[in-house]
Parts: sequence; structure tokens; C-alpha cells
Amino acid sequence: MKKKYLNGVLIVLLIIIWGAVVYKYFGKSNASKKNRDNNISNISSQPKYNVTKDTFLLEIINKSPFKASKRIKKPVQATKVKASTQKPILKHIKKVNTVWPDISYHGFVKGNHKTTRLVLLKIDKKLYRKRENETVGDLTLVKAYNDSLIVSFNNIKKTITKIHD
Repeated sequence: MKKKYLNGVLIVLLIIIWGAVVYKYFGKSNASKKNRDNNISNISSQPKYNVTKDTFLLEIINKSPFKASKRIKKPVQATKVKASTQKPILKHIKKVNTVWPDISYHGFVKGNHKTTRLVLLKIDKKLYRKRENETVGDLTLVKAYNDSLIVSFNNIKKTITKIHD
């Protein structure tokens, strides 16, 4: 019963809205359009005010507005500067060539109850299944991603990308 009354009210509102739209579009007479055109032609195109130019002079600022301090820098004189007699000490750093094992990353598995991923990787032609932060010899798995793996070997980190078959 309520649906019939609701549908009736909505149909009446629909008719009223469409009637208003049709009236706005077709209901205006030509006389009102002519009156509007006459009113527009009677408006003068001359403004009722005078425009005066506002002029001012820009001055060059010699100081930097971004400086926080008000110190005045004194120029350095060449006679006061002493040549340094000390020679810089160079440290000789030996670069140790670390030989990385042959590593290939084949993917990972993440279980429902585990927070770390089980990584499938091949090190020197031997297949391993290890989780993140586990070690295989001197090699430590730091982080596993979908397409890459970060490993650490003798405290040197390296990124290994996944092999796509």
C-alpha cells in the first residue's frame, strides 16, 4: 500500500520538474527577449570613472634578505695567510677482492602462519630453501622481495634478481 502512494508522489514530482524545464525552454515570450535587447542597447559603453596610473620606484637592495646574521665579512689579505707545511696523511686502503659464490634466485613461498618468506635459491649449483635472516656458510639472506633478493657476504650487501624461466 505504501509503495503505491510513494510511486504516485514520485510521478507527480517528476511531472512538475519536467513541466518547469519545458516552461523555461519554450514558455518565454518574444516580448521579454525584445525588452532585454532594448535594455542592453541603452547601456552606455563609457565608464563612469577615471583610471589613474599608480607609479613607484624600485630600489636595489645591496644586502641579502636571507641572511640570519649581521656579521660583516672582512676580505682576507694575502700576507696574513700562512702556507701549510704539513703534508696530508694518506691512508692506504687495501681493496680485498671478495669472490662471491654463484647465486641464483628462483622465488619464494609465504605461508599463512609464517611472517618471513621461504626462499628458493641456488648457491654454487646446490639448491637451498632458507628463510629471511638465515645464513648459508658466510652468506646471509637479508630480505626477500617478489623479484629480487638482498644478500650479505662478508658484510657486503648485494641485490640478486629473480631468474625468469
